[in-house]
Amino acid sequence: MQTESIFSTLLAAAAFLKHVVQDVANQSVRDAYEAAKCYLRRRFGGNPDATRALELATAKPESLIRKALLAEESASSGLDHDQELARLIKHLAALLPPAADRVRQSVCVTGQRDLVQVAGRDLIQTERLVRRNAITPDERHLSVDQRKRIREVAGELADRLADDEGEANFAAVHRMLQRRFQVASYLLIPRSRYDEALSFLRQHRAINRSRLRHRNPLAYQYDIYRAIFAGARELGWGGEEVYRFAAEKLALKTAVASLKTLGPVQLKTLAELIQRELRTKRSNCE
Repeated sequence: MQTESIFSTLLAAAAFLKHVVQDVANQSVRDAYEAAKCYLRRRFGGNPDATRALELATAKPESLIRKALLAEESASSGLDHDQELARLIKHLAALLPPAADRVRQSVCVTGQRDLVQVAGRDLIQTERLVRRNAITPDERHLSVDQRKRIREVAGELADRLADDEGEANFAAVHRMLQRRFQVASYLLIPRSRYDEALSFLRQHRAINRSRLRHRNPLAYQYDIYRAIFAGARELGWGGEEVYRFAAEKLALKTAVASLKTLGPVQLKTLAELIQRELRTKRSNCE
């Protein structure tokens, strides 16, 4: 069974179950849907990105972007050859009712280029032509390891761009990458621009760090730690150099033995001071 059919059926069931009144028939659909979804979760056990994409897509089944993300993240899972999954999906499809607005009628389609007329019970005229290109990365594009790292940092940025309900905003991150690199998918970013893409995501991750402060203070704190020590490594500093720098620049009365003794404002200031040192170093090397 093709992956497209698997996800289309699963998301159709998710959409159906969002709007129905509970009864015995609908419970059968729900049981079949949960069985198929649970099986997919087990298949994605070693792929947390695919698992997250599955939850996002089924939470908002009408979203084409989330469906595309699910297909993208599960592309290497071999779902189209899974006989047990095919059985579960066929059983689910058989339980789903036909679309309420489906009408049987004879249809005649005429037209050329971008202009099409459909004559049946109604006459519809459209001038919109939609083309979708298959995403087929090759040796010119990001390698498997590079894509994995890009996904990791993109996921961290998506968490910071979460909506009011705390749902990670992957669509916003994908749009940022599409605009920046003029590609249909991050998979098509040129391999030679990997460092640029990673730097771009890290920069926006840092810009949006403050969004974590109230929603997830612990994640905010550890993100500043990461920024401090990443900058220190580039400066060639070890832990002791960082602690001495912190005590001096923050005008502390006692020596620093651990960054955990610093408050949020002090940590933020220290991270900014280290970034300033980095900019000075880089400008001197140019």
